[in-house]
Amino acid sequence: MDAMERDYVPPQSIKIDLKEGGFMKRIAFVLLFTALILVCLIDIAISLESVKLTTEDQKEISAIYYPPASDNAPGVILIPDTRCDGSVFVGFASKLNKVGFAVLAMDLRYKDLIARAGRREEQIRLLQSQDTYAPVNYEIKSAIDFLISQKEVDQERIALLGASYGSRVALHSGVKYKVKGLVLVSLSGKEALPGKAVKELLEEYGNRPILFMTSEKDWGGNYKAAEHNKLYMDWAKGKKELKVWKGSVHGIDILDIKEAADFTIMWLKENL
Repeated sequence: MDAMERDYVPPQSIKIDLKEGGFMKRIAFVLLFTALILVCLIDIAISLESVKLTTEDQKEISAIYYPPASDNAPGVILIPDTRCDGSVFVGFASKLNKVGFAVLAMDLRYKDLIARAGRREEQIRLLQSQDTYAPVNYEIKSAIDFLISQKEVDQERIALLGASYGSRVALHSGVKYKVKGLVLVSLSGKEALPGKAVKELLEEYGNRPILFMTSEKDWGGNYKAAEHNKLYMDWAKGKKELKVWKGSVHGIDILDIKEAADFTIMWLKENL
């Protein structure tokens, strides 16, 4: 992590001559090195927190909270893909937090179930057989309630970022809970979740800021994600933006592209 890189002092830069002075200098070196490691571990420990969110239907949901360094910070809730595992955001979450955001990277209730499935296609079929609206109605509400209860977070500046299945949850949730901004990565299809068209949801979302991201050959929507996102741009109102990145990456992998991650962070800073 960046904090570790900042505080860590390579052993060769510590000017202790281990060949002279014998045992006491060796002890001093070990104590100093141990102290440096403890400082790093403490810094890591206070830079993120494991939290448990209890939903209104009594499901316990795990999340990682990255508290901001200063008060009145904007907050971003990161919603994962089919795997329902918030740890996929670990690198991007740290980058967001480093520039001043409060970040909540959350699991969804089907994480353990999906983990027992095999290939991606099996995971998708299994998820589709569940109540795909439950994370909208419960997890995201609990996540928003958690963020706005943090004294260091500005409750009027909260955004949702969802990747793949998470983008579907994010769009419905953005409408339902009236968040300040949305980032939808690899959204595809005429419906976000069964029963309501993307066009209708975008009309209800209104003039609030929204960012669509995909890649040229994104496999979402039977490889039509890029085409679909151009339609979403036409349907969206207010401040809207579309970024289509090169290649065939999908979902969270798009945020592994440095330019995409940097652009997303810049967009969030400008719109929250």
